[in-house]
Amino acid sequence: MTLQCFTEKKPNVANINQKQLTQAPLYIHTTRENLQLTYQMQRGDGEVFNMNKIGVQIANWRKEKKLTQMNMADQLGVSYQAVSNWERGATMPDIAKLPELANILEVSIDELLSHEKGSGLIQQIVSGEEEDYEVTAEEFSNVAPLLDTEKADVVFKHLPATLAMKDLAAFAPFISQEVLDGCAKKKFDEEGIKPLTPLAPFLSSELLEKCAETTVNEHGIKFIAPVAPFISKDKLGYYAESAYDGQGFKQISGVAPFLNQEVLTSLAQQGFEREGIRSIVPLCPFLDKDVLSNLVLKAISEKGLKEIMPILPFIDQSLLNGYVKERAEV
Repeated sequence: MTLQCFTEKKPNVANINQKQLTQAPLYIHTTRENLQLTYQMQRGDGEVFNMNKIGVQIANWRKEKKLTQMNMADQLGVSYQAVSNWERGATMPDIAKLPELANILEVSIDELLSHEKGSGLIQQIVSGEEEDYEVTAEEFSNVAPLLDTEKADVVFKHLPATLAMKDLAAFAPFISQEVLDGCAKKKFDEEGIKPLTPLAPFLSSELLEKCAETTVNEHGIKFIAPVAPFISKDKLGYYAESAYDGQGFKQISGVAPFLNQEVLTSLAQQGFEREGIRSIVPLCPFLDKDVLSNLVLKAISEKGLKEIMPILPFIDQSLLNGYVKERAEV
């Protein structure tokens, strides 16, 4: 089966801008584990099993059987704390324990999971009927938090041949790196790097940087701006310096927020020497305050106050006040 991982050609991802910079660190440090936990604990649009409802049912069935939590825990080979957590809706039973639990309570797995979407798929998984999977994206989104990565990969490959971008982004925390990178590489070959933006936190650095390098070589550095936060600063700095040598600052402005200060300072100084202070306007919001101040003073001394007009919004007012005062005294 050939798996086409995407059908949406215009993912709902805004271009990175200054206003979003304060959000970038949270996005950058997102991990699979954090998203898996969040995914498990959020109900959303009914897409995740209602653990509270399931827990209440388990408790009621256990009491009908006149079993204590300890009795049931002993039969299942788990701690009574585990049973308590299930009944309180704090955790879900391990998928491998569902057949035993259903047998003890004399209910079906489908009943145990409240007949919610995905319960039939769970039944197939525990029965080992892997070749009979008929999986929808909605079912997988419900079941994925309960599966280990190996089993999630197997189920994922039985999804429909076309899978929307938003679904793959949601599934990224649960499928393996190999499978995810394979889907991303296919999408990159078809449509370029922009559609990979929602997946960037989960892609391997090797794949992402290879895609970035290809994009820079073929189209220019500005086209990797959507994934710039996830590319190593060393690589990004190298691309930026090469782009400046060939095309100036116009191409670099989109990735400037993600360059380290050493590279920004070097680029600003080069631009100042070659084309004057007006050329560094795209870098001004991201430059170190002292570096910018030194360049401003140098520009004023060489060409006067008029020269710095384009970058006035980025200059410390106290610097200008001090300069004007000094000139007045002279």
